[in-house]
Amino acid sequence: MTSMSQSHPSGAQPPSRRPSNAISVKTPRMFASRSRLVLAITALTACVLLLTACSSDNTASSGSGGSDADSRAFAAKVAEDVAAASAPQTPTTNPVPPSGPEPATGKQIVIIPCSAAVEGCNRPARSAKEAAEAIGWSATIVDPAGAGGPSAAIQRAVSSGADGIILNSIDAAAVKGDLEATRDAGVAVVCDMCGDTGGLIQSVIPSLEENERAGYLLGQQAFLLAKERYDSPPKFLITSTNEFATVTSRVAGGKAFIDDCVAAGAGCELLAEAQVLSTENSTTGPGRVVSLVQSNPDYNVLLAGYDASLNFFAQGLQQAGLADPAKAFGLSVDADVANTEMIRTDGYQAASAGVDMRRVGYGMVDNLNRLFNDEPVVDQGVTVKIITKDNVPPEGSWDGDFDVTPKYLKLWGKE
Repeated sequence: MTSMSQSHPSGAQPPSRRPSNAISVKTPRMFASRSRLVLAITALTACVLLLTACSSDNTASSGSGGSDADSRAFAAKVAEDVAAASAPQTPTTNPVPPSGPEPATGKQIVIIPCSAAVEGCNRPARSAKEAAEAIGWSATIVDPAGAGGPSAAIQRAVSSGADGIILNSIDAAAVKGDLEATRDAGVAVVCDMCGDTGGLIQSVIPSLEENERAGYLLGQQAFLLAKERYDSPPKFLITSTNEFATVTSRVAGGKAFIDDCVAAGAGCELLAEAQVLSTENSTTGPGRVVSLVQSNPDYNVLLAGYDASLNFFAQGLQQAGLADPAKAFGLSVDADVANTEMIRTDGYQAASAGVDMRRVGYGMVDNLNRLFNDEPVVDQGVTVKIITKDNVPPEGSWDGDFDVTPKYLKLWGKE
């Protein structure tokens, strides 16, 4: 059983530094919200084009030799990409696999999230447990915080007789020896939001390429919002952590956008960046971000590696009187509950690259079933969606635009 790369769903462009997967909407119940979104983005596009054409001072400050024509074309492409990535996802744009093997029987699954306390890890873990039980297997979630860490949790899963292990945001490099022993024991391994090493993880949803695309799209969204709110190109601060390959990919995507923006003469700037470990998010991290902001008073965008971190940073900035969305805003990835609430209520966070965590859980179980049947894993149709005030759900996190559960149950013959 070898690691398989996953292509994008039918009708979508593969992940790249310049995402452009246009999405059409055909479901009547989505028409009203889609119409409002199109009108908003159309107006914003016109605004961006006008402001870019008139922003010679900002272009000069970027140090780029891009022409006015370059910057106008760049702004138009940005608006086009964001419109496509903000549109409703449908069974056509993001299809569930149409076929697959019969469910394997009698399988025992152990699910190990990065931490049960982290929403971005807990949401797909809960979904994976639900999906595993729906297909007819037994499943247990093991919080590594109470099991001696991820390494000990993996070892215990193997010794307990697990047939498959589902990881959430635990990179193969961090537990390489344990995964080598796991694979040698014939245990299948899939993961949500992970970096693989040497094919030790047999399926990763979503891919690192999709995470890089998320970072690029957030850069594009920042470009539009900074023009709309401040009549200015985005001046970025970036917070990251080298603990997670997915976060590294997102930041790489954001920086790729900044590079392209500078090359086009559109005025973007990266003022500073800082590393904040996940263990520092609720301790020293917010204070360090406050210092970062105070040292760069001209910034107007904070791009964070993931929503859980940005939630803590926004609280720290609020306490310091530095979270005024009329001056700057934050954006990140996951569309968690607290973060979508900030977006919904015009708080500090203005956008998130949402991931349908419920779908991720079902997709991981589907690929496990394929591995148990000695079949290759397949693309599960998971792509990010840009969530803003225009399309944020009325409550809670963003968990997809349609319910994939009936489709997976039909695929597995469990209707």
